[in-house]
Amino acid sequence: MNQPFVLFILSAFVILSGCSKDPGGYHREEYKVVKFEDVPPDLKIPTKAWDMLTFQAAPDAHGEGHGEGSEKAESSTKEVVFSDVTVFLVDKNPGVLKEEAIKFELPRGGGEIDLSQYVNDRQGSFYVGFEFPAFTEAKQSKVLFVSHARKRRLGEIVYGAGCNQILDITTKYNLAMKGEGLKVNTTRERHITVLGGTFLFSAEKGDTVYVAQVSFVDPAHKNLFCEAP
Repeated sequence: MNQPFVLFILSAFVILSGCSKDPGGYHREEYKVVKFEDVPPDLKIPTKAWDMLTFQAAPDAHGEGHGEGSEKAESSTKEVVFSDVTVFLVDKNPGVLKEEAIKFELPRGGGEIDLSQYVNDRQGSFYVGFEFPAFTEAKQSKVLFVSHARKRRLGEIVYGAGCNQILDITTKYNLAMKGEGLKVNTTRERHITVLGGTFLFSAEKGDTVYVAQVSFVDPAHKNLFCEAP
């Protein structure tokens, strides 16, 4: 696993105060709502990620990160149900986003967000937030990130986990969403390095596991993604 990337993506979950009455960040009273009607295509999830999502795989000694694995479509012994997930993009610096605050209502199972449609060509920061209702009263929960971004050097630091690297970000995610959310910066497309990939969510309730995914892409910067030549 690439340690600089791990430090980068996890430190990006900026937490000011989990107990604050007004955590700020992606929390706003009004958003421009973007509703996705199309059902997402069948998910292709690496085997190790699927086992983690369905609570079949024991965590490693560090609780984070697994390498590339083969893809798997079959379900676990538990019933798997695709669930709703909502995504928020909110300006920290005015004008970074094409709308000040955007709320994406994704269909059951999640979907794909094209960042090039919502992010301006301007340097600055914005917040990213998620709501996965199935987490409420769940016996277990899990949030993974599967990186689809290339490694690249910015200054003295190499960013990017590389293709199909799997990170368990559950603890950091839970703390961040109680605060500002995930704060990313657009300078030299750092936000693509952080978000370029798929966030996977799962919650276990009884014999049922609720699952959703959110993928971030940017066709305008294909060279930063693994599938680019």
